[in-house]
Amino acid sequence: MSSFSDSARLLNDITEIEQYKRILESEPLKSGEPHWASMGKNTITLFQVLIDQDLTHLAMVLRHYPKYIEAVCEHFRYAYSYSENIADIDAASELLKIGEPYFTKQFVRNVMRKLPRIENDERDVLNSFIDRLNENQYQWHPIITMYYRGMLKNAINKSLLHPLQRIVLEKKIASIHEVITFDYEASDRDSNLDIPYMN
Repeated sequence: MSSFSDSARLLNDITEIEQYKRILESEPLKSGEPHWASMGKNTITLFQVLIDQDLTHLAMVLRHYPKYIEAVCEHFRYAYSYSENIADIDAASELLKIGEPYFTKQFVRNVMRKLPRIENDERDVLNSFIDRLNENQYQWHPIITMYYRGMLKNAINKSLLHPLQRIVLEKKIASIHEVITFDYEASDRDSNLDIPYMN
């Protein structure tokens, strides 16, 4: 049984997808061609723009046009975010879920690089994000949950919080279920694609 929020998302998708339909349906996908060679120029440009943005529209387009998932995941291996656009966490999570059959370490690394970082070590900021992580730990892709779990632990360890405040926050983080995920940190054939200043 679909929820009201699912229905609302579907209606919103239908409205939003219209702006991309003409491009996506005018250039056929060439089967058997690698990577971007399978797409027309306008489709390539569209996906490059969507990858560079906050990933919300990219995830939506791939929901409606799953035939492009493999090519987009492949391209994401080379897609460094030169812009200042930060990913929406929910959209990044969806991209990882639908992209799982096409995981490469560089694809996952580049998705993670677009995620918002926890720059502030104030107790209220950390506490608020821990609550958000707790609330979404079974909705977000486990890679994202574990990424933020580790980031929060590091932020707390480096903070100047009172020891009691630190203990309270660490206890809340411990309630976030730890999951072994895809090891995107290890070196692989894509390691030479890494750009040091993006790490």
